[in-house]
Amino acid sequence: MDPMAVKDSRFRVAGVVFIAFIFLLSSCTPEKQKLDPQQAHIESMMAILAQVQKNLGRIQQKEAVVERLSSGIEGKESRDVEQIGKDIAASIRFIDSTLVASKNLVRKLEAENRSSTYRVESLDRLVSELQLAINTKDGEVNTLKGHVQKLNKQLSSLMATVDVLDEYIQDQEVQLYTVYYITGTFNELVSKGILVSINPLEKLFGREYRLASDFNVKLFKKVDMMETRDLFFDKPLKSLKIITPHTAGSYELVGGKTSSLLLIRDGNAFWQKSRCLVIVTE
Repeated sequence: MDPMAVKDSRFRVAGVVFIAFIFLLSSCTPEKQKLDPQQAHIESMMAILAQVQKNLGRIQQKEAVVERLSSGIEGKESRDVEQIGKDIAASIRFIDSTLVASKNLVRKLEAENRSSTYRVESLDRLVSELQLAINTKDGEVNTLKGHVQKLNKQLSSLMATVDVLDEYIQDQEVQLYTVYYITGTFNELVSKGILVSINPLEKLFGREYRLASDFNVKLFKKVDMMETRDLFFDKPLKSLKIITPHTAGSYELVGGKTSSLLLIRDGNAFWQKSRCLVIVTE
């Protein structure tokens, strides 16, 4: 990849971060802090902006990893080449999924701001800057993939490694990093056998829902815990309740009037107590 292209992209992303912080500071005036719904809308928008910026930073890091791994590969031993091929493919897989997540976040951000009573017009310009940064990054990633494909043609051992990568991931990594989540009303989750109704005595202890002792995990949506850093829900924050146990401080729920975002700060800690996430929408 052209080093200057990477450098320009970094400056572009840095510029977007700077504009975002200026926007946040200008929004948090004493007068606006009194307007709870408006402030909540702004904070929700800023949380999404911050997540997109983190995603772009992670992509930048993975690009650097791929460039480092792919340099000087001709002199490596076959076993090293095999592992390098797996690392490169895994990094590109992460980059692809994070780019898709970022595009979805920006679309959600734009839609929610436009439909909000407290729409901030300056945010529309910021969204345009983010879209430009993501499109630029998309082009850089395609260039990087072209570089890797050239390596595959030059090195038959690396090509063979890439050919068997999918089978390797299915047999080992998928089982290790696969987690599940499901959302629905109490009645919907009861009908699916995920939750069970509690007796009046349990209600005396403040319990509202109880997980079934066994349930069909095929009803859940399957995701990769290493790639999933945020989950979107088309429900307001106040209507969501997490039922399964997850480590405090490893996640944060933020949201606006029409949608919410679960930000997973520490994937290992979040999924440590339960590899299934159950959320009731009330």
